[in-house]
Amino acid sequence: MALPDLVGVISDLHANFEALKVALRWLEKHGVEHVVCLGDIVGYNANPLEVTYLTWSRCAFSLKGNHERYVLGEEARGVREEKMEVIHWTRDQLDPRYLDWLRSLPDYHVYEDTFLLAHGSPRDPDEYIFKNDAVKGSLQHMEEFYPGLRVCFFGHSHLPMAIAKGRIEAQFKETRTIQLERGVTYLINPGSVGQPRDGVPKTSFGVMDLKRWRFTWVREDYDHETTAGRIRDAGLDASLATRLARGK
Repeated sequence: MALPDLVGVISDLHANFEALKVALRWLEKHGVEHVVCLGDIVGYNANPLEVTYLTWSRCAFSLKGNHERYVLGEEARGVREEKMEVIHWTRDQLDPRYLDWLRSLPDYHVYEDTFLLAHGSPRDPDEYIFKNDAVKGSLQHMEEFYPGLRVCFFGHSHLPMAIAKGRIEAQFKETRTIQLERGVTYLINPGSVGQPRDGVPKTSFGVMDLKRWRFTWVREDYDHETTAGRIRDAGLDASLATRLARGK
């Protein structure tokens, strides 16, 4: 299947229905019909059923993140009590058909011979890419194991960024586009749709322009107060609600 000129990239939705609606509406308005998801569809927030359905119905391809693996029964080592509470609660909210769909999703995928899709890093689905060893190791892994690919899209850290050899861009508090260099290997995180952690309480996602070879990080306001209210109404830990207004 030939990819269109514009590909939407979303990650770390974390059951935030209000944020996902804003992201999908923006993409539709701007003619971005082809969307891929890098995982962590569920967790933290209180609309796992709605967000899973929207992801299943609107995304051309999706990965499994660590929160999906936890909900499906993988041991969650070192996970805090309030997060485990959401994991158990989420498991009870999802219809078996959606659990089966989440189970079918891969951890990594070479997409249309054009990108590597990963949740954590190119070499480890649970690795966070922000320390120097992870940055260098991930770029080396790309060059060694995926020499024909110039872009790896990743999530997990919830921090929008673009990484190339000798270069890291991490200031995306507003919508911003970066022109990519052909022939250069990039690691690109679109940020988190449902739980941004860069101190900006706006949903974060991205668009890859294949024709112009550039990537746009989109930051849009969403109704985080409604999302917080749903967390409280579900009886989940209140700290999960208050952090949304701080973008943390």
